[in-house]
Amino acid sequence: MRSDLRCFYILYAARYIQAAVTVLLEPKRKDFLEMMVHHIVTIGVVYVSYFGGWNRVGVVVMVLLDPADVPLHLAKLCKYTSEALQMNLWQFFADRLFEFFAVLFFVTRLVMFGYVCWSAHFESAQYFDVNYAAKFCILLLYLLMVLQLYWFGLILKVAVKLMRGQGAEDIRSDDEDEAPKKKD
Repeated sequence: MRSDLRCFYILYAARYIQAAVTVLLEPKRKDFLEMMVHHIVTIGVVYVSYFGGWNRVGVVVMVLLDPADVPLHLAKLCKYTSEALQMNLWQFFADRLFEFFAVLFFVTRLVMFGYVCWSAHFESAQYFDVNYAAKFCILLLYLLMVLQLYWFGLILKVAVKLMRGQGAEDIRSDDEDEAPKKKD
């Protein structure tokens, strides 16, 4: 493996290890378990593809999972700016960025990633020996695909609310206006 690719693998693994720790430290969301599984499975895909010789699959997965995060984080930034400054223009940008995020998520994480799963499962046997590492990598890819389908369902719920004019809210968060629960 080339040294730049090895560096990319190490940095990506470190990013997801950090993300798994961060999920443990943040306030718990409704999809806490799904996020933890996502981070652990992604770390597993990186590890297995690195040591199992499935570097092409690992790199493609790394490249496909991240692009949709950029417009999502920008949309959140615009939404928080809109709330802080009480300016509807920022909310307009937040809504458009969310729409772009939803389309990009669909294309990269469902269509393109779906093809990677299919190709790793069916086409790889023509070119590689499918050993235990490969089978485990394929299993992890399918687990990631199930999580992507779950999150896309949540994205569609938000998109429906946005089309109804109710605004895009993160439905994974518990209501911040709720009073804390008292322990008996």
